Amino acid sequence: MDGLLERDLTILSSMTDAQGEHSIPAIFDLFEDLAAEHAEKLGVGIWDMAQRRAYWVAVRTRVRIYRRARMMETVHVQTWPNVPGAVKDDRYYRVKKGDEVLAEGRTEWIVQNMDSGRMVKPEDSGYPLDMEHWPEKVCQGPFTRFRETPAAENLVKTYCIGSQDIDTGRHMNNVAYVRMLLGTFTTAELADMAVREVEVAYRAACFEGQTLSIYRRKDEEGWHFLVQNQTGDTALQAVLRL
Repeated sequence: MDGLLERDLTILSSMTDAQGEHSIPAIFDLFEDLAAEHAEKLGVGIWDMAQRRAYWVAVRTRVRIYRRARMMETVHVQTWPNVPGAVKDDRYYRVKKGDEVLAEGRTEWIVQNMDSGRMVKPEDSGYPLDMEHWPEKVCQGPFTRFRETPAAENLVKTYCIGSQDIDTGRHMNNVAYVRMLLGTFTTAELADMAVREVEVAYRAACFEGQTLSIYRRKDEEGWHFLVQNQTGDTALQAVLRL
């Protein structure tokens, strides 16, 4: 059915981390790529939207990890959108090995007008509202209402946004933030972590040449992050649940 995109995928070496497992940023990459591919098939891909002077924006993402696939393991991947709301749309993702679910994801999206920056309603974006939607939902429950505030003792790193972080929207790519956050840990620290969920809230677009301040603290839930741009505005908030 049009509302579901699925295919088999081999986890190649470029998608793995130092432990030879499907890396967390690569899982985010995979979900982003699947969304772009499916949107193209539905007539609302990046070039279709550009003709309408609009673009997709990820607002919040939640990824749950049950087991990370190993290098050269073949998995089955799926993505499907929820029936759109008034201005927002959830898209879901899944990675499976046979009947075993390895990872699931949910992203809340909006469409913005390139010129005004205002949100575009689904019926005005070209989205096929009459499409038969796959009914399943994953990663349910309210998204986290982040209340982190920056504290000087939690400043762990500053990061200058380079060309490698920029996507076709000319701003920092969603997954580049995840790589940046994980880059605050050593390889040994990451190897000792059992990350079961990553949740990210994107607050403000960031651009090449800007310097970001990364605040990080740990509690019984896991690692909490707040990222500020150089004017002190919050660019992103996130949590790695262990």
